[in-house]
Amino acid sequence: MRTMIVLVVGVIAGGCSTGGQVSTAYVAYPPPPQRPRIQFLTKIVEARDIEKESRLMNFLVGDVSSVRKLRKPTGIAAHDGVIYVADPGWDTVIKIDLKQKLFETIGDHDDGKLNVPVAIAIDKNGDKFFADSGRRQVVQFNAENEFVGSYGDPAEILPTGVAVDERRLYVCDRRGHQVLVFDRRSRKAVRTIGGPGKDEGEFNTPTSLSLNEDGHLFVTDMANFRVQEFDEKGEYVKSYGFLGDGPGTFARPKGTASDREGYLYTVDAAFENVQIWDSSNAQVVLAFGGSGVGPGQMYLPGSVFVSYDLVDYFKDYVSPDFTLEYVVLVANNYGPNKVAVYGFVNPKDPSKYVDFSSGDDAEVE
Repeated sequence: MRTMIVLVVGVIAGGCSTGGQVSTAYVAYPPPPQRPRIQFLTKIVEARDIEKESRLMNFLVGDVSSVRKLRKPTGIAAHDGVIYVADPGWDTVIKIDLKQKLFETIGDHDDGKLNVPVAIAIDKNGDKFFADSGRRQVVQFNAENEFVGSYGDPAEILPTGVAVDERRLYVCDRRGHQVLVFDRRSRKAVRTIGGPGKDEGEFNTPTSLSLNEDGHLFVTDMANFRVQEFDEKGEYVKSYGFLGDGPGTFARPKGTASDREGYLYTVDAAFENVQIWDSSNAQVVLAFGGSGVGPGQMYLPGSVFVSYDLVDYFKDYVSPDFTLEYVVLVANNYGPNKVAVYGFVNPKDPSKYVDFSSGDDAEVE
């Protein structure tokens, strides 16, 4: 596991250093002279942020889509150079194609019509699963964005989160305070995880789901102010956080995501930040974001997604001092940073920074 114990959980933007020649024309967490781990890269709000057509061409030929700007993003995921945003403000999913430089919608007609999509999961083949709290089902589209089918009885569940692996679909059922496990072949529920309560393995208003590289399931247990981890058999492993107003606590926990090294990213809509946890001991090592409308800040964030495939699309935004290891996407319900794009970075010359994770108290060069 990569060492990342920085013992810094503030959400202060990078500022001017008084002791060296480190470039600080960026927003970083923690700020120099400490060794940054997260850099805010850019934001995506509307079609012109990514499209190849010029504003003049749009003026001459008109918009090809009525949806040209994100309205109220809640869920976010990415696959093969495309970012998918569940936007209940438009009652649809926005497809942000970074390869083709296109901004389009899917799931807006026929049997695949979405109502209030709030969460997204994508499997390795590119099949997409949208938790739709208005339709009260999870709706599946294939890699070509064609409707495939749906999961769940609308009379029985209220889906708010979804996660998927090769054999199973996990659905966060807010109505039953449980997680439903579906077999992907039959689309039938085969078992449940949890139920109403506050003990280990029980939930009070579960809202979000994610899986890590080991197949462990993370359930945001919002009204119990924690995230719970379960193994592949659905057995309780451990909890992260509790009610509070400091590092390692939650006020309104939302989405989660994991990187390949076992670090867990958790969104809090009240703190308006993301906390990064070492999953080996359920301890926070860093936080980033913070309330506001400036670069890197958040406004009612709802979900987070870690992507290694998007590095080539955003590497030009990284400070020359760093290399980009992976990209972190955060969907904000409001504010100017609807999709905030961050990068996990490594300095090209670590000796220029004070690295508290290694006990290095050297001055910045």
